Amino acid sequence: MDETKIKYVGKCLLLDSGKEKILVVGDLHLGFEEMLNKSGVFVSRQMFDEMISDLNNVFGEVGRVDKVILLGDVKHDFGGILKQEWSDVNALLDYFESMAGEVVVVKGNHDNILEPILKKRKTRLWNYYIWREFAFLHGDKDFREVWDKKIKYLVIGHGHPAVKLREKRGSKVEKYKCFLIGKFRGKEMIILPSFIDYYAGSDPREGDVILAWDVNFKNFNVKIVPVGPGELNALDFGKLKNLD
Repeated sequence: MDETKIKYVGKCLLLDSGKEKILVVGDLHLGFEEMLNKSGVFVSRQMFDEMISDLNNVFGEVGRVDKVILLGDVKHDFGGILKQEWSDVNALLDYFESMAGEVVVVKGNHDNILEPILKKRKTRLWNYYIWREFAFLHGDKDFREVWDKKIKYLVIGHGHPAVKLREKRGSKVEKYKCFLIGKFRGKEMIILPSFIDYYAGSDPREGDVILAWDVNFKNFNVKIVPVGPGELNALDFGKLKNLD
């Protein structure tokens, strides 16, 4: 089997086997704005348009792909389907289908009631998905099948990783979305940042990246998502334990 090339593009992961190109997208949490509005917090509903703008930049870089894999938490509401979720999920899947030969949706812990939307589209909801030597899963649950010896990579979401960085000369601290990459139980684990922009994420040094397994992240490599306009190449910041 030819080696698959791995590239970090914006908040997405690109896998290229030479025969197939796969774009992997982390937690989207569509409908989050309506949930905030219902709880009395007013925010303008611009997130969907911002997501499409970000995705246009990504596809402008990588071109059309064979598959898009969504790593779960496609929608936000646990207990039902909000009006915004019906419209945004369908619109986003339409968008991905225009850019890819197939869209694979992995179930996240927020996706308990996603299937009614997917069934109308005849789209399957997967607990996990295996492609070549890669296993894709949300990260809130474990599955025996992903530990098969043929699996070399675990690609997951759920953790919303981000790291706090302090200015070299000053007290200002900023949090940046990031990928975490490291060895776990003999496999390479790649944790994607959330795609939603409203919340930056959780710093693993504070114990807030919670997965189905007890993972020590200190030797994981950190690749920070660029924040400049049009910037897509992730920035390598070395091992987590060496960050200030």
